[in-house]
Amino acid sequence: MSKAEAHFLKVVAKAPGNSDALHLLGVTKYLQKDYADAQRWISKALAIRKVPAYLINLALTLAAQAQDGAAVDAYRKAIAIGPQEAKVYNNLGNLLKKLNDVSGAESNYRQAIETNASYALAHKNLAMLLQDAGRLDEAEMSLKRALQLNPDSADFLLSYGDMLERLHRLAEAEDVYGRGGQWDSVQYIKRQRADWDQLDAIDAAAMQQVTSVDAGTVSTWSLLGMPGLTPEAHRLAGKRFALSRWGAELAAPETARRVDANSARLRIGYLSSDFYDHATLHLLAGVLELHDAAGFDIHLYSYGPVRDDLFTKRIAHMPAIFHDLSPCTNDAAARQIADDGIHLLVDLKGYTTGARLGITALRPAPVIVSWLGYPGSLGHPRLADYIIGDAVVTPVSAAPNYSETLALLPNCYQPNDHRRECGARPSRAAAGLPEEGFVFCSFNQTFKFNADTFAIWCRLLQAIPRSVLWLLTPPIDEAAENLRRFVAARGIDSARLVFADRLPQTEHLARLQLADLALDTFPCGSHTTGSDALWAGVPMVTRPGVLFASRVGASLLRAVGLDELVAEDDEAYFQLALSLAQDPVRLAGMRARSIAQRLSSPLFDTRKFTRDLERVYSAMWLREASGENHRGEPLVLDAEG
Repeated sequence: MSKAEAHFLKVVAKAPGNSDALHLLGVTKYLQKDYADAQRWISKALAIRKVPAYLINLALTLAAQAQDGAAVDAYRKAIAIGPQEAKVYNNLGNLLKKLNDVSGAESNYRQAIETNASYALAHKNLAMLLQDAGRLDEAEMSLKRALQLNPDSADFLLSYGDMLERLHRLAEAEDVYGRGGQWDSVQYIKRQRADWDQLDAIDAAAMQQVTSVDAGTVSTWSLLGMPGLTPEAHRLAGKRFALSRWGAELAAPETARRVDANSARLRIGYLSSDFYDHATLHLLAGVLELHDAAGFDIHLYSYGPVRDDLFTKRIAHMPAIFHDLSPCTNDAAARQIADDGIHLLVDLKGYTTGARLGITALRPAPVIVSWLGYPGSLGHPRLADYIIGDAVVTPVSAAPNYSETLALLPNCYQPNDHRRECGARPSRAAAGLPEEGFVFCSFNQTFKFNADTFAIWCRLLQAIPRSVLWLLTPPIDEAAENLRRFVAARGIDSARLVFADRLPQTEHLARLQLADLALDTFPCGSHTTGSDALWAGVPMVTRPGVLFASRVGASLLRAVGLDELVAEDDEAYFQLALSLAQDPVRLAGMRARSIAQRLSSPLFDTRKFTRDLERVYSAMWLREASGENHRGEPLVLDAEG
């Protein structure tokens, strides 16, 4: 007990009607992060006397417990009593934004600015609201005003860098991130630009940010391109990010649930913003269609926009109930999931773009599972009880690197849609390829490339005359130019880099058949790009590392029976790719075998994958129903079941 708390308790004991003492006792408890007790004492003060300061601090305690609606009501009552500071309007704007009341949030941010035109934080918050609404010119003006008022704010610079990044003004974004000392973002921008100069020093500064106890939050997904990233550091970054973004939800009481523990069918909820996204569609649709309706009651919880009519049609034929959570706050979304009686909630996003882990932080289901979207630990044990992997991406020996309990599928953790079409192979000319010559390919995002990997690829181009390297066209021209300069500096004609435009999935898979050999990236490897290549019958060479994200290629290859394409280090990777490029008979045989066994291989046998996934879900629920604590004890599914 603090001295302040002891003092106010004595005052209250002598004078129970002293509202100021009651209020200050509540403030003391708030500072101690005992929010429920803080709310109790401040409410007692308010029962005696209605004072704006009491209501404002009550609102703070309610917001800290994710009771956003009640906090809004308290702020509005405070404003109604008398004139307020800009901070009150700003805080109310933040809550209304969280509650999806965009116009109300904007009105309060502008009221905060009208009250105090020098209140930089309100300008910044208004800018973020306008950015989300697509009013980018206005957003940039507001954010520049915030930076004029507080030019050294790391938070403002981070927000401005993020805005510039979204606008694909990457050089400007890099400069702004650098001014704010946000080295994790600087390295990510440089990798997107394929600008690898001075990256070693920048990576070292970024790692210092990740591991320092005094550092603020850093990104999570964007760290994956850094060669020195460890699983421990990645987990730590995840935890800090979660606490910064969803701290109130993580501190709030768990959502009351209505679960029928004796139900004959397990009720599984899938949570994502990407159900209509092409990449998710071509991974997950087959599993959702093949779920056993007799044993599993499937619910799809979407908080993203509708993007693909094809998936709309497929949803209608799935044994699943679709729920649109996009208008809901985190609390309302969690309440709906809890009221639906979900046994296991499967989060498909993790820390990928658009994620709303505030929903899972409120614990709307007894068992929460992280799967598919994010290759790593979320870092905070409340966000997920399990992470689904396999013996390659998440070996049992890696369990200490995860806040989640490992759940290992017998083959590969990645699902695939057995119904997706490959299309007829186009001509090389139609695909922009030369009529002759070996075709290496890597259709990964540019941030996964680095100087070491590209140097190996240059060695392959030098060793195989007339060969080309087929890449996906980067979103910015500068990145392509940097890649051309890199190969030219090594005496290679830059025309041997062939860039391919983005195409719909069926057309992309059709042209992908023209490639001879796929080259995996490191340390962040191919995920869907890897399974796309293998589906098209293109062998892929990979080398695993210590991260989940660096081991996916090896998992994919094991699941299609091509373990011999996994190399142990960079030199072995080069020698393996070179030997295959020089041995067309061996490569053709490997390709023919892969195509012949495609649908029967564990990677593309969607029905078998779905049955294994259901067995994992059932095993998780058996553990939960037993009442025993299995936290940290890996759940390893046997191959036969």
